[in-house]
Amino acid sequence: MDTDERLLALTLRGMAYACRIVPARRPCGTEPLVLIGGALQDMYSWPRLERRLTEHTTLMLMDLPGTGSAGDLASTAGFDVLADAALHAIDQLAAPRVSLLGASYGAPIAYRLAQAHPDRVARLILAGATPRVGPRLTAVVRQGLELIGTDAGTGTGAPADDSARQDYARKVVDMLVNSATRHEVAQGPAVARMLERQLMRTSYSAALRHAACHERLLDVDLYPPGGIDTVRTLVFTGEHDCTSSPEENRAVAATIADATFLLIRDADHMAHLERDAEYADLVTRFLRDLPLWDLPYCQYPDTPGRPDPQGAISGAPQHPTHPHPHAHPQAPGPKGPQVPCG
Repeated sequence: MDTDERLLALTLRGMAYACRIVPARRPCGTEPLVLIGGALQDMYSWPRLERRLTEHTTLMLMDLPGTGSAGDLASTAGFDVLADAALHAIDQLAAPRVSLLGASYGAPIAYRLAQAHPDRVARLILAGATPRVGPRLTAVVRQGLELIGTDAGTGTGAPADDSARQDYARKVVDMLVNSATRHEVAQGPAVARMLERQLMRTSYSAALRHAACHERLLDVDLYPPGGIDTVRTLVFTGEHDCTSSPEENRAVAATIADATFLLIRDADHMAHLERDAEYADLVTRFLRDLPLWDLPYCQYPDTPGRPDPQGAISGAPQHPTHPHPHAHPQAPGPKGPQVPCG
């Protein structure tokens, strides 16, 4: 652990949670970056990305209520409650504005925070965003809920046998690391093996909490209407993502007036593990207002305009697509080295 990092215990409306603040390793001119991760992650789940990003910026990572070391979150609490908790943590930075990175489960939290408090958000990054969980992932989540015999994390059942857990773990991994294109994904088989081992080693109590988080994703529109007008935003995922498809990420980007949408080549939903050097380079470039155009590790689908005046997410855009206004051709950026999974 970095000797300069700070651990903060926080409480809001009776909810106990925590965050880590890891300072930049050299002077930087960017706002602190707040990273809100996925349902299976905690504030120690990003070590390789953390090392790369803190070369350029101070980083805050959170265990929001219901995740990691934090206390439980009521099953009736939604993403607005988590956005409020994230803002309360950000207040501890004493920074007028921050940049936000919301990944997967963290994306609707970051979106809501930026939508409600645009004056506090210098830049917004959404990775692996979807307007609504699709039928395949819904089926996997419901299988997980049945497997642990719980409803909304109440813990009314008992641990399943190993064969049932193995079947479920493989289905989760097949969503996170696209089984259809795994050998086209950088380090895809290695990341899949690592995730399956991690899921099989998950304790019953941790599985209950994961189930509660996943159930929060079901049967709801994850992004409220109204869109975002005043926050510069990057939306991206891996080109092979089947958990939050490129089309779904594109639909989220369509609700944001100043959004850049792109895809990382040879990656899927777990791009931060599969191509961590490129992922960090992309995020750092955006934070430093460097060109994002013509990076060798990215694809550039056109970014759609907002589909309606209210900015509601409806899937396919209603207006013709157009390139992002800042996407002017530039010299290719550096391609980071591949780092073995581990």
